[in-house]
Amino acid sequence: MIQFISLHIRGFCSIGECSLQLNQPGITIIRGANGNGKSSIFSALVWCLYGKNLKGISNVNTWIESQPKDYKGTYVDLYFQKGEDTYQIIRCLNFKDILEDGAKGNSRLLLIKNAELVDIKGKNALQDEINRVLGMSYSLFMNSIMFGQGIKRLIQESNQDKKKIFEEVFDLEYLNIAKGIALEDRNDILRDINQVENESKILKAQLEENRETYFRLRAQEKSFTSKIKEERRKLKEERKSLTEVLIKKQKGISEEVDQSLPMKIRNVQEQIVQMQALIREAKQISNKPLDEVVDDIISLLKRHKYDTVITKLSRIRQAFKDIEKHQNGLEHLRERLSQLNQTQSQYEKLKAECKDIASDLAEIDYEIKKLGEEKKKVMSPEYREKIRKLRKKLRKVDEDFHNKECDLKDYDWLISDPLGNNGIKAYIFDSSLGFLNQELEKYSDVLGFRIGFEVDLQGARKEFVTTIEIDGHYADYEELSGGQKQLCNIAMAFAMNQSLTASKGINIAFLDEVFESLSSDNIEIVCQLIQKVFENKTLFLISHIESLPIRNSKILQVEKVHGLSCYKSL
Repeated sequence: MIQFISLHIRGFCSIGECSLQLNQPGITIIRGANGNGKSSIFSALVWCLYGKNLKGISNVNTWIESQPKDYKGTYVDLYFQKGEDTYQIIRCLNFKDILEDGAKGNSRLLLIKNAELVDIKGKNALQDEINRVLGMSYSLFMNSIMFGQGIKRLIQESNQDKKKIFEEVFDLEYLNIAKGIALEDRNDILRDINQVENESKILKAQLEENRETYFRLRAQEKSFTSKIKEERRKLKEERKSLTEVLIKKQKGISEEVDQSLPMKIRNVQEQIVQMQALIREAKQISNKPLDEVVDDIISLLKRHKYDTVITKLSRIRQAFKDIEKHQNGLEHLRERLSQLNQTQSQYEKLKAECKDIASDLAEIDYEIKKLGEEKKKVMSPEYREKIRKLRKKLRKVDEDFHNKECDLKDYDWLISDPLGNNGIKAYIFDSSLGFLNQELEKYSDVLGFRIGFEVDLQGARKEFVTTIEIDGHYADYEELSGGQKQLCNIAMAFAMNQSLTASKGINIAFLDEVFESLSSDNIEIVCQLIQKVFENKTLFLISHIESLPIRNSKILQVEKVHGLSCYKSL
């Protein structure tokens, strides 16, 4: 939960000095002639948070011709609370006075937490920490907290930028972090595989080299018949032992398992997809807003539609039961899938082991045959031992290679499926957009048309689609009139603000000339929306309109005196 508390400004653009309380619920209308500095308060707050004003620039000193004799540069500080912690951000530009840490302001940035200076060196690193604490990027702030003239609207953002903004609003960054960690782990495994593969090549080359030396020495050695017989005996014993191991392991391999195990895994995966679809279907019934359900039931009861009431309530109750039942079933299926994947991995490992043993038996047969051909020759014990050790080491390396390949397959599945475009994030995006669309739906009775966001989950790029329904006709944003576009922009900004409030607990919003291009009827519509959406928030509203139909609003009058903006509450 982030609660903005107060803002203090000195020497920022046209502002000489101004202090503003930000944690007093209610609507404050900032009024004044064009050019008097109505938007400068908003601009100072954004500059304090992100280092750039509403126009995206960083030079915010008062113009030289308007600077008073005692001008000391630009100083802006902002207090806000997050959870139990109180923060203060101080940002200066060419400021000649002394700050809380005893040093001159100059062009510095300070972050203070619970009255203690946060010790982070470098403006960029400190700005990253501020962004982390706020949990909002500049783009998200400008699309959901600040709505002003010349600001790029959400609907005009690229698909990639929309995605980033929604990820921030719906707190999905942890999935990107998880995918990043998985990718790093996968790359580590890939590096290990390359290393093990290289080690295997080296061992095979050494093995081949030792074999050549071994056979050369054996051809040179004569009159060692007894030794040859002993080596043959040992080889036969080793062959017998390996054959027993191979027969035992081959009992666990069958054509039936080869065919049935992948089929079982596919069946469970299909059941998981079906179960997820059932859960989504049940949630579509159960996730309807309570006030909408209650209003619907009351309306039916007033019309004595008791059977219809029972039917609707039964469907909702059954939906909740279905969700619990299907969630339990989904958990069971996932456990079953994990067991099957583990069984398949062990089965593949068993087949690889049998293959390795069969290869070793072929090598032993080859050596026995050679010994039989050269009865009068004896193998060199030294090179024979080297070959044995190399085989043993190579078998272990190849087993390690096989295990790491299995791990790589698991990570490829994790990255492409649960953490991929069609995985968890797509599902959560779809569900979270439901909240945003619920907010937009609440505005439809005031706006006279409906707005909705959808994600094309079937498309390869997962595009965001904006639907605008007017009198039963679906219109494109560019087809709207200037006033309709403005109403559409305002509604989406308000819905984003509500979504951000639900996820991050933001207590404040700023509207700058939102009535531009609007007729008197549309101005009244926007005023109704403002009072409906920002009833319990601190809202600052800039407007040059003298009389707005907004109840219980306060007025902050802005005038320019000697080139500097002055603010007075009326």
